[in-house]
Amino acid sequence: MKERKNNPDKIGFVKFWGWQTRGVAAAVNFIMLGYISLFCTDALGMSAALIGTLLMASKVVDAITDLLAGYIVDKTNTKWGKGRPYEWFIVIEWVLTYLLFATPAGASNTFKVVWILVMYVMINAVCTTFLSAAQNPYMIRAFGTDNQRVKLASFGGIVIMVASMAANIILPTFIEGIRTDVNGWRLVIFCVAVPMAVIGIFRFFLVKETIKIEDASTTENVTIKDTLQVLKGNKYVWFIGLMYLGYSFITGMGIHTYYFTWVIGDLGLMGTASAMTIVVLPLLFVFPIIMKKISKGTMVRISCVFYIISGLLLFYFGEIFPLLLLAFVLAGIGSLPITYLVDLMMLDAGTYNHYTMGKRMDGTIGAIKGFLGKLGGALGIGAVGWLLELGGYNGLAETQTSGALFMIKFLAGYMNVIVFAAVGIVMLFYNLDKLLPEIEKKQA
Repeated sequence: MKERKNNPDKIGFVKFWGWQTRGVAAAVNFIMLGYISLFCTDALGMSAALIGTLLMASKVVDAITDLLAGYIVDKTNTKWGKGRPYEWFIVIEWVLTYLLFATPAGASNTFKVVWILVMYVMINAVCTTFLSAAQNPYMIRAFGTDNQRVKLASFGGIVIMVASMAANIILPTFIEGIRTDVNGWRLVIFCVAVPMAVIGIFRFFLVKETIKIEDASTTENVTIKDTLQVLKGNKYVWFIGLMYLGYSFITGMGIHTYYFTWVIGDLGLMGTASAMTIVVLPLLFVFPIIMKKISKGTMVRISCVFYIISGLLLFYFGEIFPLLLLAFVLAGIGSLPITYLVDLMMLDAGTYNHYTMGKRMDGTIGAIKGFLGKLGGALGIGAVGWLLELGGYNGLAETQTSGALFMIKFLAGYMNVIVFAAVGIVMLFYNLDKLLPEIEKKQA
């Protein structure tokens, strides 16, 4: 019993589940925001190109504020800790999400544009930005060993994946029936937002920052110069950030809602396809074992191959339902390394930064990842709006033109191929996994 109690890698039941609560709330919020383009075009009757440009512009603003948020988090030092105080933004995020989907249908087009822009900017440029920037500083001060953080990425990933899977299964069924009904959207969002806001804030109360991190930033002020040094001297931050940019481009498009509505003909089947990703769950149980045998960079490159095959299946064979399900399974497998290793990779970049510059700068590094992720999401949602408009998409029409259908299939399929081929090439230059053992040995 004593040996179990003194095990430094043991997390504890309450702490483990407490940490997952905000991750679950944020994951469901991300899924919900994926419907905003469909809501605007099909319920509010707005132009796809206008919405794409609007949301892209808001995400560009959001991306810029990420760097400022990282600087603020790195300078934070309160009685609650460095990253922990920012957890309250998850509650604000869900309030704003409800207000976003409560855009009045009878308002003028100008009012709709301003309302959507303000709400969307506040959600992403403020709430998500600070949650993202504070994530790694919070984690490294709440969980003291690499094994603990690996457990959070693997077993904790199972919790978040199950919650995401449930949202992806349930939401399409409800939204299929209220796709053009503004009041229906408002009710569905309210029923999700209230419990998610409550669940999301549990992490603040259940997980405290108890680990003291010693580096130069403990005794010296973090300056703008330190931030610029990270941007200039830590190439691994950029490799990881560009990987996340590509991933966010694809996941931020929200194209599957259009794909199932118009190519497959039934948005409700999106839930069935999402349910198939349950076969991916067993991989998370063996994730810690896989990580001991395969480097993080190699795992990301393998994930790119899965995404490319998935994209080809969606473009050429998506209307054959078994192959459509296979495409979703392959994409689910491909998403695992990027989704659950990105925070660990950013912590590795912080270790490299500490080794080369004396300060970890986890807040700034997390903000750079957030900046590039938001930029990727902006480009993705912009591409959807522009290409759908180019194809002749009309959200109020009963049928779509062949050009619009082709664009939907291209965005869902070949865009995966293009983006993840580029990500795979970038990650060929990522060799931090090989350098870390020697760095950690010198720092010991």
